[in-house]
Amino acid sequence: MNKLFIFSVLIICLILTVLALAGCQPEEEEQEEFDRAALEAVDRYIVEMGEALKDETLRADLKGWAREYYEDELPLYYDEERRGWLDEHREKLQELKRSHVQSSDFPAEEEIAAWEVIVVRGEDEWLLEGEEVLSGLNTLNSLYDEMIAVLNMIIENEGELDVEQSERVLALLDDIEPAVEEARSVLRR
Repeated sequence: MNKLFIFSVLIICLILTVLALAGCQPEEEEQEEFDRAALEAVDRYIVEMGEALKDETLRADLKGWAREYYEDELPLYYDEERRGWLDEHREKLQELKRSHVQSSDFPAEEEIAAWEVIVVRGEDEWLLEGEEVLSGLNTLNSLYDEMIAVLNMIIENEGELDVEQSERVLALLDDIEPAVEEARSVLRR
């Protein structure tokens, strides 16, 4: 009886183990696929928003001010045509952000924060942690917010900026490249 009892317990344990393992596998695969779609959505947003913020036409239009006094670079002045171009840039940036962030694939911050994903790009492999991704997104979103604020400032002031506002535009131009690269570096090492 002792041998029969032990044999029965082993068979039951084996059956339960097989059922538990079989039940877990599809959930892991579904979770992995969901995470991949969310990660790809964040990656696309960082790449596309970074390119839009670094766009040479936008930078040229921000740099294309007229000077009232030739001996001084400041304050900056933007004519009506240039303000129209800057307004178009603003609308494109806002639409780009809206289309990505409102996408069904774009994850919530809580989901991103929980990420711990092994990323493989070519021969490079690293652990991507959600907090790093959020930091990169925050950097990019801060740059976006500042760009929109500067464009609004130029348009609302009919292109006539004071020295402080002009310095804000110049500081933004200096900050674009490093901020975009910092955000991209999270997903592209």
